Amino acid sequence: MNPGEKPTAKRPLKRHKDATGDWHPMRSALRTLTVLRALNVHNGSTVGHLSLATGISRPALYRILETLREAGYISVDIARKHYCLTMMVRSLAEGFTDEDWVTQVARPALAKLQRKVLWPTDLGTFRDNWMWIRETTRPLSPLTMDRTVAGTRCPILATATGRAYLAFCRDDERARILGNLALSAEPESGFVQNQERLDELFHEVRRIGYAQRYGEPPKESGAIAVPILVGDRVLGCVNLTFAAAALTPIEAAKKHLVDLQHTADEIEQGFQRLEQGMLTLPH
Repeated sequence: MNPGEKPTAKRPLKRHKDATGDWHPMRSALRTLTVLRALNVHNGSTVGHLSLATGISRPALYRILETLREAGYISVDIARKHYCLTMMVRSLAEGFTDEDWVTQVARPALAKLQRKVLWPTDLGTFRDNWMWIRETTRPLSPLTMDRTVAGTRCPILATATGRAYLAFCRDDERARILGNLALSAEPESGFVQNQERLDELFHEVRRIGYAQRYGEPPKESGAIAVPILVGDRVLGCVNLTFAAAALTPIEAAKKHLVDLQHTADEIEQGFQRLEQGMLTLPH
């Protein structure tokens, strides 16, 4: 710069195209895909392990992992800091979204079940240490006692769906979920400390084939739930809610357990057809 010459503002840098005229790929997107691939090979890795496997710095990894966790593609074991892929990752590779199997498979199966049992039924799925009502027949049932809607979040240990999920999921997944609950501030965290009681609960659920809620808030109702099993994974749970004054869980199971299990099987088979591209979805 010559003496007396006023400095000029720098012009903003422009993004350049390569020789073919295409934009360069986004580095952040490539890094995110690299992390997903690494977890696919080393599921349950720590940040240190992932950093060595991908060459990505720990600060950048934390940002990527937290973004993926918020989007539902990974879960974290808070105690051991291990990161694991969730079932939502499958939707990236199989050509269908998580909503497809809910709307195209589970919804009509639940509607058919509700016409048969009359009591309201729900589809519950697990995410981030909670059970979520993904689909419900409460608006259709003449015996509905509350107006819980799809999208409602429910405590996992205080619900029949959550107990069914924990009883039938893989041992490592159950340990991770219970470990996270033990470190949380949720009321059910105290229940997690009684491992002997939990082991007895889950053993009984597996023995009789369903989980139950009865004599617990909300006390005017009870519930039974069965898992939807796809291989060694629990896709979700089918739940039936009934008036506590009308039925006990044993009576509800005697009348409706077979129907619940048939519905769970129907959803599982429909999910597999959808996954394999054998079920055509409407545009």
